[in-house]
Amino acid sequence: YFGIRRYPYSTNMLINPLTFHHITNGIALPVGPPVGFGADGANNSEVHNVGEVWTTMLWECYSALLQDTLGATPRLTFQQAQDRMKAYIIGGLKVTPPFPTITEARDGILAVALASDPVDYVLFRKAFAKRGAGAQAVSPDRGSTTLDGVVEDFNVGPDLSFVSSVAD
Repeated sequence: YFGIRRYPYSTNMLINPLTFHHITNGIALPVGPPVGFGADGANNSEVHNVGEVWTTMLWECYSALLQDTLGATPRLTFQQAQDRMKAYIIGGLKVTPPFPTITEARDGILAVALASDPVDYVLFRKAFAKRGAGAQAVSPDRGSTTLDGVVEDFNVGPDLSFVSSVAD
């Protein structure tokens, strides 16, 4: 059921409730769904635990593409969805800085998706937001060992804000 993860890959939040802030040490894991290995959240910043949160976000993106292969008039074939996801991940890696934060890696994938297909871009924005990496999410400092400072955002955005004006 768990494989090597604390929760199995699932878009169902009752099965896999991980969100962005679960990369920070000491953030308790949600009560309810079974969790593997007796994990409690004390060591969330361990590299594999962080990767589990990141790949859960990517699973949400891929699942969104796969949803568009269903129905009477699917937008994509299964192969197209598979190929697009591969291209978005590889393309995203190419446009991120070395040692990217989660939000920088997210932004790289979103940039490639937007350049390729605006529908996929919107699907991915929703997928990242579902897991707390929405438009205004903030990653911890890339040098942090405990990954404190995560700011979750569940909004899809893009947000517009009024900064200032000058009447002359």
